[in-house]
Amino acid sequence: MDLENPALKDEFARHLKAEVISAEPGCAKAKLKIQPQFINGAGFVNGGVIFTLADYAFALAANAGGDSGLAISASINFIKAVVAGDELFAEAKLLSRTRKLGTYRAEVSNKDGVIIACFQATAYFK
Repeated sequence: MDLENPALKDEFARHLKAEVISAEPGCAKAKLKIQPQFINGAGFVNGGVIFTLADYAFALAANAGGDSGLAISASINFIKAVVAGDELFAEAKLLSRTRKLGTYRAEVSNKDGVIIACFQATAYFK
């Protein structure tokens, strides 16, 4: 794992207690145990928590290997609801790369491997 990866200094991910499973150039995986404070008024995990985990995996992948990539766009599609006590995994992979731009896709799944959300983002490399 690249110790110079700026995403490893992400204070918000640390606050949520997100864990890095792997971070290599173009590919990263992170996990998050769902806490009671992540639940919205409808009784499900807040979409912002799911987005944050996917965004964190994307940041880990985009910043591994020495390049510094910053998100310039990101979108997510929620597929399944998540409840308290579950554990989520986000795996981001590079789809396309030019000198200045990289397109990534991340899937967020639960501990049973069920896909919860699909995320896509573009990084700008300085």
